[in-house]
Amino acid sequence: MEKEKLTPIDKALLILETMSNHPDELKVAEISEITQLNRTTVHRILQELLAKKWVIQDFRSKKFIVGPMAFHVGMAYINNDNMESKIMEILDRIGAEMKESVGYATRVGDQVISLYEMEVHQPYKMNYRPGQFYPINRGCYGKCLMAYYDQNRVKQLLSEQKFQKLGPNTLTQPEEILQEYEKIRNQGYATSDEEVAPHVFGLSVPVFNQSGEVKGCLACSFLKSKDDEKRIDKFLKLFKQAAEEITSYLP
Repeated sequence: MEKEKLTPIDKALLILETMSNHPDELKVAEISEITQLNRTTVHRILQELLAKKWVIQDFRSKKFIVGPMAFHVGMAYINNDNMESKIMEILDRIGAEMKESVGYATRVGDQVISLYEMEVHQPYKMNYRPGQFYPINRGCYGKCLMAYYDQNRVKQLLSEQKFQKLGPNTLTQPEEILQEYEKIRNQGYATSDEEVAPHVFGLSVPVFNQSGEVKGCLACSFLKSKDDEKRIDKFLKLFKQAAEEITSYLP
């Protein structure tokens, strides 16, 4: 949508989305540059968001960051499933057994979003954070969840995007991405072998509800080593058991 055609609500949401994608504090000028919105407009909207606690401002630097109201609304979304404590308990347990960082993501509409994570002290961490969106062409979250999404819609989404090659095996062409989705459905899990960065391997399994719909996925990532085959077999077994456990709590 052209910037001049954006409604006031569109502009406010664009500013909040921009700030959520930049965890560091931002100046009015920086937000204006990123969003391509007039600086005066950005300042006015920020003042309105500030009054409602959607953003907060550092009184020294005068920079802005996402405020507590965004967290409040996000937690309301998470708590709709009343699953947070149970999933975190499961993540904590399997993360300790695997000795790797693990996480849980879901799909909201056309977006893949991380809900929960459990980081451990390892050389490589997933660096996932709750509320972060993930691409549909690379990594275990995006590929696993999109493999079970409506494939006609997926084809449309793929045709509308261009993908950057971040790692040696990053998938960038719609045809190869669709083939990867089919492979995931056939084998029942997703892998990411040097798609995000060199020497990084990821693994995920879908989580179904009682009606057989994929509602989320469990994932981990780690640095490749000579013991990968044994680790993958072990992690798959743990993930599938954990996925079945989560399924038992889903409607």
